[in-house]
Amino acid sequence: MPLTLTFSDTDELLLAALHKRARAHGRSIEEEHRDILRNALRPLPKRPLDDILRNMPDVGPDVDFAHRS
Repeated sequence: MPLTLTFSDTDELLLAALHKRARAHGRSIEEEHRDILRNALRPLPKRPLDDILRNMPDVGPDVDFAHRS
């Protein structure tokens, strides 16, 4: 289903950044805008908790979690 989006009162610096980003990626402003929306609104893939925990960086000893009597 085709949809037309119109933006008014858009910050000139934001528009300049969009133009620059589109040129850097070798595509039209419309294509760049579509890609930005697609990436921003795409649901994040679900990862198992053990995978997330396993990939956390090692930040040193766990003294903050040590049992205190």
